[in-house]
Amino acid sequence: MVMYFCSIGETRAQGDTTRLTSLENTIAAAVKNNPTQEIYLRQMTQASLNYKAAQGFLYPNASLGFNGTDNLSLPTTPIPGVILGRPGETIYAKFGKHYVYNTGVSLSQDIISWTSVLEMRLARSNIELTHLQRQAFLQSLREQVARLYFSALIAKTALGIDAHDRQLADSIVALSQQKLQQGATDRMSVNLAAINSNTIAQNQAQSQQLLDQSIEDMKILLGGKPTDEIVVADSLAGFAGRDSAMTAPGVPADAPALGTDRNLVVYRQQQDIAGMQSRSQRSQAYPTITATGFFGDQQFRDDFSVAFGNNAWSAYNYVALNITIPLFTGLTNTYKYRSAVVQKDIADLQMKKAVEESAINDRLLLKNYADYRQMLQASAASFQLYGQNLRLDQQKYSEGLLPLDVYMKAFEDYLTAENTYLNNLSQLLSIQATIISRQ
Repeated sequence: MVMYFCSIGETRAQGDTTRLTSLENTIAAAVKNNPTQEIYLRQMTQASLNYKAAQGFLYPNASLGFNGTDNLSLPTTPIPGVILGRPGETIYAKFGKHYVYNTGVSLSQDIISWTSVLEMRLARSNIELTHLQRQAFLQSLREQVARLYFSALIAKTALGIDAHDRQLADSIVALSQQKLQQGATDRMSVNLAAINSNTIAQNQAQSQQLLDQSIEDMKILLGGKPTDEIVVADSLAGFAGRDSAMTAPGVPADAPALGTDRNLVVYRQQQDIAGMQSRSQRSQAYPTITATGFFGDQQFRDDFSVAFGNNAWSAYNYVALNITIPLFTGLTNTYKYRSAVVQKDIADLQMKKAVEESAINDRLLLKNYADYRQMLQASAASFQLYGQNLRLDQQKYSEGLLPLDVYMKAFEDYLTAENTYLNNLSQLLSIQATIISRQ
């Protein structure tokens, strides 16, 4: 079967295998291809359209209409009889036609409407909020990718160590069996050596499971398909075996300054929007000024019919200026305004709480960084020393100068030191992933 390979950061070939060659390129690929990105882009488009819709009050509204009225009972108007030559009498007359038709264009334009202005500003603020939420998501995405990437590298490192340990354990099993045949040891010692080899096999399986889990999780973040394959071609620089310096590559001695937590910026924007919503609700009590106009024709009929001949219609045009001052709305606007003020208070409290928690978490993060780096250096040195002692004990055991149980105890101490080193490395790189996401 022909396989196609590509490296993250380059144009993908028409294949199903991706090689991860560096953390920077892997993060860049996740930012570009993560499927959740499309959701945020659609939300930004939606917010932009909502803003354009909120700008509608800046333009006049126009409509073409036709209406007909059937005056079932014409109103009666009392008039002095002297007008009709009947002084001293009151005559009750009816004016108008039973059927009235109007057709034309109606126009309206808001001149002063603070509610509409604030709603437009809210829509514009929501665009910025969506953008900031996307930035906060990208921060979280970079952190997740970095942690999974480091997890995969640690798993690869552990597999390399386990492979060496397995060879060593298997050689002890073979040597024990040889000594059993020579009568120099007993079956219990052979079984103990085999158990030790099985323990290493379990460690190998756990490391492989961690590597597989990290790769599959990264596949989701990278927007890959279920059938795609990912190969981590990178490795922990500086690690070349048990005799290496065994320090965390790419981790400076002093933790760099943390960048701004983008989640805090989201809280700040939500705080501003809450304040604007309270002002918008308060503006419901402000006067509004609206200009209206009608330009059309009118027709009066005594029967239920419409004529379209010459002089059948009369011009009917007017313009008006409307000033509306809310006086009483059943306290609805009052309670809505109070609710908006409470929402603003809630946003202020959430912002204050988020800032304080972030400061505490950042302080602890930097302390943990320094602590785990010291722990890593100490555990790496101990791991080296335990490895040296193990090789010396192996040589003594091979020469018959050391019993197997003493050698097995040395091997257990070596494995414990190995796990301590890898755990400290994992913890430090997890913190480093958070620092990277804030840069």
